[in-house]
Amino acid sequence: MKRAFTRFVGVDLGGGRGKTTAVAELRSGPAGAEVIEVATRSTRQPWTDDTLVTRLADGEHGGRVIAIDAPLTQTACGRCERPVCPGMEACADPSVVWLRTSGRTLIRKVAAATVGGGPRTQPTAQARLAPYAHRATDVVMTYERGLLPLTALGATNGAVAARATQLRRRLRGAGYQLHENLLEVSPAATVAALCGSKAARGYKRDADPWRTRALILEKLVDLSFAPQSRMAREDVLGNDHCFDAVISAYTAYLWARDGWPAPEGAFAEDGWIYAPP
Repeated sequence: MKRAFTRFVGVDLGGGRGKTTAVAELRSGPAGAEVIEVATRSTRQPWTDDTLVTRLADGEHGGRVIAIDAPLTQTACGRCERPVCPGMEACADPSVVWLRTSGRTLIRKVAAATVGGGPRTQPTAQARLAPYAHRATDVVMTYERGLLPLTALGATNGAVAARATQLRRRLRGAGYQLHENLLEVSPAATVAALCGSKAARGYKRDADPWRTRALILEKLVDLSFAPQSRMAREDVLGNDHCFDAVISAYTAYLWARDGWPAPEGAFAEDGWIYAPP
């Protein structure tokens, strides 16, 4: 392990009522990562804000990483405190500068490559980037790496994103800091990077998603289930929220094991979605 963490908690974050939220925890060992818990409820209670924070903030945080599959940062406009907006073309915020320069160039380049007969592995639509709707990391994951669909752009504005922002603030009081022991991840991006875009689309949409998830787990040769969590594998195969929670935790394990670099420049404050290189 290049980072000294032994426990990895993954959260598939749903709405505030907690019914579509799942939590998974992995521990590292000589053979890789081992699933020790998968839960869609806190005992008899759904994962509401209070029950979720209590679970995540419980115990020592020194050896634990939390990975959440929801936006943990706001867009540039969402976090801006200027009394008067200068407009996108005149804004000096590093992330806005990136959007109107590198971001626009990247989108035009990808669109031109696909129109010219290149492989259609990435979206061809040219999104109109706006600092109140888009983050730089979403553009990179969609257009540069092709790990997320075009529909993922603009996902930072919504109820789940607002809940994630509040969760980040509450976890700060328990010692969790973004990019240090608190990560934003995307299970779909991780699956696409490790198993291909077809698997990333299929584990939720296939006629038999159970089989697709089973095939994905088979490819993750260093991921296993602890004997005491013998029912966890069935929960993961049968419930997409449980599956996403496990993949989120596994992403954090890979981040620690392989020492993925922290984001720099515009991405440090604007946010970063961690996925396998």
